[in-house]
Amino acid sequence: MGKGLAAGAIAAGLLLAGCSSGAAPDDPPPTGSARTATAKSIAVADPCTLLSADQATSLGLDQQPKPGAADGKAGCQYEAGTPGGPGWSAFVAADPQRTFPQFIGAELGADRLDLGGYPTAKVNGASGCTFVVDVADTGSLLVTALVRSGAPIEVGGSCDAAQRVTEAALQNLPAA
Repeated sequence: MGKGLAAGAIAAGLLLAGCSSGAAPDDPPPTGSARTATAKSIAVADPCTLLSADQATSLGLDQQPKPGAADGKAGCQYEAGTPGGPGWSAFVAADPQRTFPQFIGAELGADRLDLGGYPTAKVNGASGCTFVVDVADTGSLLVTALVRSGAPIEVGGSCDAAQRVTEAALQNLPAA
C-alpha cells in the first residue's frame, strides 16, 4: 500500500507542476514589457532629422549624415572617423514595417531593457549592436551601431554607442 500512495503523490505532484507557470503572482513583469512613455510618431519625412546636428556632433559623429537603407528600411547613416577606417557608424530609422512585438518574436535571444519608459530590445552581433524601441503600435525605432577597431575609447563598444544614439533619437521623434 505504501508504494501505491507514493506513486499517487508523485503523479499528483507532476500534474500540478505541469499546470504551474513557475512565476509567483507578485513577480514583476520582465523589463521592457510595457510602454509607459508617450507614444511617438514614426511618420518621419527625413530620417536624417532623427539626430540633430548638435546631437551628432556631441556623440562624435563628425561626417555629413547620408540617407540610406538597411534591410529595406529607409534611414540615415551617421559616421565618425574615416569611412571604413578607425571610427564608428550608426544607422537610424523610424521603421513602419515592424513593431516591437514582431521584432521580439523574431529575435528570441534579444536582451530587453527600458529606455525612458520605452521597451527596448538589444541584439549584439558580429555586424554591430542593434536597438529596437517600442515607440508606436504601428512600428519601432531602429538603431544599429558598429564601432570599428581604432575608435576613440570614449565611444565604448557597439552597444554603448547604439544606446547613446537611441536615447538621442528618442528626443526627436514627435509625439503621436
